[in-house]
Amino acid sequence: MAKRIVVIGGGTIGTAVAYYVSKMAKAEVVLVERNFIGSGNTSLAASLVTLARSKKSIVPLVMQTMEAITEIEDLLGEAIGVMRVGSIHVAASDASEKSIKGLMEVALSFGLKCMWLEPQDIKLRLPWLNIDKVRGGAFMEEDCYMESTVLATNFAKAAKRFGAVIKQYTNVEEILTDEGKVIGVQTDKGVIDCDVVVDAAGVWSNLLSMQVGEAVPMAPVRSVYWIAGERPDLFNPNQPMVILPDASAYCRPDGMSMLFGIRESAGVHLDPRLLPRSMNGFNLISEQESWNILMEKGAVFQEFFPEFYDMEIAHCVSGFSTYTPDASLVVGRAKHVDGLYLSTGCSGAGVATSGGYGRAIAELICDVPLFTNIESFGVDRFGEIDPFNSSFRQRCADARSNKKEG
Repeated sequence: MAKRIVVIGGGTIGTAVAYYVSKMAKAEVVLVERNFIGSGNTSLAASLVTLARSKKSIVPLVMQTMEAITEIEDLLGEAIGVMRVGSIHVAASDASEKSIKGLMEVALSFGLKCMWLEPQDIKLRLPWLNIDKVRGGAFMEEDCYMESTVLATNFAKAAKRFGAVIKQYTNVEEILTDEGKVIGVQTDKGVIDCDVVVDAAGVWSNLLSMQVGEAVPMAPVRSVYWIAGERPDLFNPNQPMVILPDASAYCRPDGMSMLFGIRESAGVHLDPRLLPRSMNGFNLISEQESWNILMEKGAVFQEFFPEFYDMEIAHCVSGFSTYTPDASLVVGRAKHVDGLYLSTGCSGAGVATSGGYGRAIAELICDVPLFTNIESFGVDRFGEIDPFNSSFRQRCADARSNKKEG
């Protein structure tokens, strides 16, 4: 059994890992974050939590997140502020109707609450939606949204309740090994001796793992969303979230306004070696690029939201997600280094799957039976790759561009 476990990364995944490991492992747990908890790309997440997924292996991880939220709310005696408004997956074509009804079958197979809505029923819930082309939609009752930084902070607080040590404003510079085994991490404030390291550093993960010969099959891919101006006549905080596969778009309430994302036709990726140490003030998209996306892709969105081009755009928010070529996850033991675990590559689902990541990594470290099968998330499923290679990064960016679910 490990004597000391270092978790690198203070986003929702890293803090969830620290929570579960500190609860399950008989070892000292140290969570190390370069800046402050939740300050990286976690703070820029749109934070939709949709439970039903076409990739069935992801569903148990999202369900575990919802269980974890209940656990830590009870433990801390404070609410995380989950908005359990549900989501509507809107069908407006043969392809989307078939896909969404297939998603309903997945939901029902996991015991999730869902129902088919006719267009008029959808209109009652979403007064802004034009239903001329809408055939119906699946209402997923248990889906929700929340503030991702609050979730990360509360995972960290809960981890501390179980004895974890939180080191903020501490940069991990190197994972230290000896004869293929983890022996510690070098930080800008000195060495932390340990025999287990969990790399949950998000888009920065490969900068550490590649130093010890572990290539994580993912790339930083730009994510962009916008927040419209307030319109109390159209929006309210209790409206369902919306997934519009025919417009490559998603929406959720943001007070009396709407947060919405429209996926770019050509995803933008970045060499991890060019990433900043902090996302604060780092400009991922120009104002002109933002408007170009809205003009190029917004025309289809406007068919469902007629007032779209007349709306004030209050904010454009951009960050990086870690996408894999199959838009899935990376969870498991490293291939070449004993004591190194990889917990990253979330493909835009880091908030939703964080609890599942945390429990799976903790169970691997403690060598107990896993609560779910994670074989499809293996680090070696693409063979030998170079995560810094532009062609590989483009495959990851394409996975985001082709994504239809929330």
